[in-house]
Amino acid sequence: MIFSKTYEVESDESLLNAALAGDRKALEVLVSKHQHFLYNVSLRLFLNPEDALDATQEVWIKVLNKLQSFQRKSQFRTWLYRIAVNHFLNAPKKKMELLLEYPAKGLGGFTEDEIQDETVVEEVRLMCSTAMLMCLTREQRLLYIIGEIFGADHQLGAALFELSPANYRVKLHRAKADLLQFVAGRCGLVDPQNPCRCPKKAKVMVQQGWVNPENLLFNAHFSAQVKNLVEERRYQVSDEIQLRMKALFRESPFQIHQELDQLLLELAQRL
Repeated sequence: MIFSKTYEVESDESLLNAALAGDRKALEVLVSKHQHFLYNVSLRLFLNPEDALDATQEVWIKVLNKLQSFQRKSQFRTWLYRIAVNHFLNAPKKKMELLLEYPAKGLGGFTEDEIQDETVVEEVRLMCSTAMLMCLTREQRLLYIIGEIFGADHQLGAALFELSPANYRVKLHRAKADLLQFVAGRCGLVDPQNPCRCPKKAKVMVQQGWVNPENLLFNAHFSAQVKNLVEERRYQVSDEIQLRMKALFRESPFQIHQELDQLLLELAQRL
């Protein structure tokens, strides 16, 4: 796992040395190790797959252009994701950020009927759970995505956001508390007492054009779930709903975007 304590930074170093010496294959391997993690962070931040793809490509253009000047004052992983964090935080607002002042705005209410197509219901679950993050500021979303969903430890998280570990923990705690306050009273997957149910929500979202059963954006092109890529650690958390909420986001698929492979291969070949 890219953000775990057990990540082997030595392999990055050897690939980087070879890449800087002109080994194009080593550069391609180095990029391939990180490209889909960057894309999945971007996808959860910006919600729209094409915006996420564009933002990921923009980060890699910056990284590859700066590679020769990398001074090794930090690990390559830290340097790479710090560039990504700064780029994501300062990028212009994306279409879903402009469209959603808070999750599920404009999605309407519910109907008594339910959609039975499991792939459509799963698409709604993934889209809606990701959209819940829109109740947070962009910085809070990114803190929660990296620290809670992908499980970065506090030392690495602090380095990526250029904060002290104590300040990082405070900011992450506030993001978790704000998200919990919003989600706890809405999502039936987090709290069974809540009214929202994906099969009923699905019909409304299809009717209003938010979900196209013929062109699924979230329930496609994935090889694993995020939870399978995260190093599980046990924290003493008194609020069971907080645990359910984290589990909900970690159930989301880890997306593999083939177009990203081709785009970055072409970028690497130009160097």
